[in-house]
Amino acid sequence: MIQFTDIAKNLTDGQNMGGIAQEVYFGYHSDVLTFPTKPTDPASIDLSAVLSGSLVMKPGKRMFKLYITDDTGEFKIETVGEVDGKSFVLHLSFFTPGLQDTVLGFMNASKNENLVFVVTDGEGQQYMLGDALRPAVFQGSPDGGGTGKETAARKGLSFEFTYKTANLFIFKGTVPLTPSAS
Repeated sequence: MIQFTDIAKNLTDGQNMGGIAQEVYFGYHSDVLTFPTKPTDPASIDLSAVLSGSLVMKPGKRMFKLYITDDTGEFKIETVGEVDGKSFVLHLSFFTPGLQDTVLGFMNASKNENLVFVVTDGEGQQYMLGDALRPAVFQGSPDGGGTGKETAARKGLSFEFTYKTANLFIFKGTVPLTPSAS
């Protein structure tokens, strides 16, 4: 059983900025060799929410960066389930500007694939969508996409991915942005 402790306001230097960074990291779920370890029998309440280790990709595989328009990205936590059966659905939504081949290609490649994401919040804390049992999956385009009607309209695509998990975790490992050698 996790030992409770007092929980103070705990805003380091008064910081509590909302939103997410202007880039997220993504990769194919099947390209992951090893996921960070979830806590087992944590000694304290804070350790019950921290993944151990880094994301390790299969040989020759890596994670990729995806630029998002500022103030369009959101990492959201939804509680689901009945009494004695609670869990969470994590939502990642964002808008990517333009309709270039890479943006349309990402939509084509991700729409029916199993993925993994790492999201950085406004404070630099990271969260992972995906684990050894469950991937992040595309849900749709919550804000639509296209050219817009007016010349002042926002041209591009919106995305939403979800990931189902029993518990909530912070990811403190590294994101592998270069191909794995081993």
